[in-house]
Amino acid sequence: MKKYWKNVSYLLTICCLMAGFTFADAAKTSTDDFTVRFRENTLVVTAAQMEEARIYSLDGKLLQKERGNYVEFELEQGRSYRLYAKVGNTMERRRIELR
Repeated sequence: MKKYWKNVSYLLTICCLMAGFTFADAAKTSTDDFTVRFRENTLVVTAAQMEEARIYSLDGKLLQKERGNYVEFELEQGRSYRLYAKVGNTMERRRIELR
């Protein structure tokens, strides 16, 4: 019986350690490298872990959807947009205004 509890304690210890590493990886995933910048009328969105980025009008109409970690959107002056980017496990949202 003593050997049984010893094996169970080893198994629980291993499970706890694995869960700890999983939570540490989830906490380490950050969007610090998520950048949004302009180049003339082009919006450039970059992030190492970005899966996709979408640009919407303020009315909610999808204008463009791109995949990858580097995305460019051609935008018009004098309009406002909404940017949604899936970076890792989070959804980044930005309101974009071109004046």
